[in-house]
Amino acid sequence: MGGFFNRMYYGNPNKPDLKKEHLEGSRIKLFFTVLQVRIWQLIQLSLLYSVFWIPVFYIYFMLLGALADQKIEVVVNEVLPTLLLLFIPCLTITGPATAGVAYVLRKWSNDEHAWVWTDFRDAIKANWKQGLAMMFINGVLAFLFYNNLRFYQALAIENDSIFFFILQYLILVLGLLYAMMNIFIYPMIVTYKLKLSQIIKNAFILTMVKLPRTILIFALVAVILFLCLSYLVGVVVLIVIGFAFIGLITASYSNWMFDKYINNRQVEEQAEGSKAE
Repeated sequence: MGGFFNRMYYGNPNKPDLKKEHLEGSRIKLFFTVLQVRIWQLIQLSLLYSVFWIPVFYIYFMLLGALADQKIEVVVNEVLPTLLLLFIPCLTITGPATAGVAYVLRKWSNDEHAWVWTDFRDAIKANWKQGLAMMFINGVLAFLFYNNLRFYQALAIENDSIFFFILQYLILVLGLLYAMMNIFIYPMIVTYKLKLSQIIKNAFILTMVKLPRTILIFALVAVILFLCLSYLVGVVVLIVIGFAFIGLITASYSNWMFDKYINNRQVEEQAEGSKAE
């Protein structure tokens, strides 16, 4: 049993550590190698992270209960707006923990060492303010997004106006675009020393510069979340491994984007500065 728990804590000693040359190859290959080597640690991280999502899960099950007991019109017009308002503080709580998870997964996806608990805790201490603020912004924007969508939808139906239909779909596109930006926001928080406004701006640029690929990654994550949240057993899977699996996907993609558009540029600027000296 001791060997089993050692593998859970330290990883499988029979599998060699990744080497630098693996990083230079396919990020997809690296992703599956990390998934294989770090499987027990990913489970630990996912379980740890799930604790911070308990209030959000409570709201989610309240929504499911409302859908089972009441008409869909009542849920959409009365229950869901109230739950989204309660969702704001519950989601905010997860912000610092999301920064901790993002830091650990960023290290692992680059084959750098990170402890599940100590590095998670240290990343929370270092980034809790931005992590908290970012999730608060996400919660507020989710509330505003839903209510604005309903507002313009009602106006479009009432007035039979294409103008309001266009506004409705514009809000929908902007909401999806902002959701995709979150792929980069937390990895950027734990990687670079930037103001939150700069992080949001850079996340927008990175989203747009490889939009088709970012849409693909976002769609993959959305499908996984949808499948997990559609069934009770899926929620269990999400808690046990799903959070970390999704985080590893986004960390691998964001690391690739950072290397391509940020890190290489920093190296070039440093090299030019050295030559100038």
